[in-house]
Amino acid sequence: MPVVSVIMAFHRVTPHLRPAVRSILHQTLTDFEFIIVDNGTGLGLTALGDEGRDPRIRLLAQTTNQGIAAAHNLAVAQSSGEFIALMDYDDVALPRRFERQVATLRAESRLGLLFTHADAIDATGRVIEPQFTLATEREQRIFSAYSMPATPPTLMGRREVFVNLPMREEFWVSPDYDLFSRAVETWPAHALPEVLFHYRRHAEQTTVIAQSLQVQNASRVRLLTARRRSGRPETSGALAEEFGGWRNHPPLPAVTYAEFARRALEENFPLLAVYFARKLLSVRRDLSALKIAAGVLAGALRRAPGQTPILLRLFFTGPLRAHALRPV
Repeated sequence: MPVVSVIMAFHRVTPHLRPAVRSILHQTLTDFEFIIVDNGTGLGLTALGDEGRDPRIRLLAQTTNQGIAAAHNLAVAQSSGEFIALMDYDDVALPRRFERQVATLRAESRLGLLFTHADAIDATGRVIEPQFTLATEREQRIFSAYSMPATPPTLMGRREVFVNLPMREEFWVSPDYDLFSRAVETWPAHALPEVLFHYRRHAEQTTVIAQSLQVQNASRVRLLTARRRSGRPETSGALAEEFGGWRNHPPLPAVTYAEFARRALEENFPLLAVYFARKLLSVRRDLSALKIAAGVLAGALRRAPGQTPILLRLFFTGPLRAHALRPV
């Protein structure tokens, strides 16, 4: 049994694919299997060039692009490692990533999931700036109600976390956020504060070309998380049906944020409603958006007068200052 099962999927071949694969093959911890899912290109190992000859690589091929979640679940089902590590096909893992993550997970037996700190790089590989990372268990648990607390493809965890909580295929985008928000309710998580990963930002990444869908999917995760953590059922029906045709035709981010602010207020989640109102103003600053956001804030203050200070801090300064969270 290998120490680590590395999971990566690709649905197109870019100049960043082979460097991503190479960065895994050059890890200082060498006892791993590298499960790569060809999500519909049909090119298989030929897309990887010389790197594809490494015996630790195992290719799983799908005839069409089934999405990130389906590819991930397929790979987990075929894996055998003690730990599972995520990897994206356009990023770079620094050489000691696996070594440091495995050592920490073994030293902290109660820990289920572990991120690392990361730097953002551009299409040429130049370091741009540090990635957002919250390091502590407390911070990650709190911030998971709003978004991911660290860079998703830096994640490594115990095998049972991923086996017991498969990614939900209803989330074409942001299935990793949905998985983490559920996992952190059972397994502690934190992040190594050292940079062990380079996250590539470029014009063709999914968060750019599918921004409206990403906003809609992440907003759904936030609402479902609020329901779960309040002891309510996530949804009365299939997740894919609750928002109708929004997967195929997601509205603009401003429409999504306004709708979810309304829903969160109706369901008596005042903090989440105010967060959505703030996000609305981050993408649209006109009189109409201001009226909607102010109305949501007023409604939240009426529903939860005892939370007035944190609601106002959240609206005007965001969740980090409202909850006294300190990124690395």
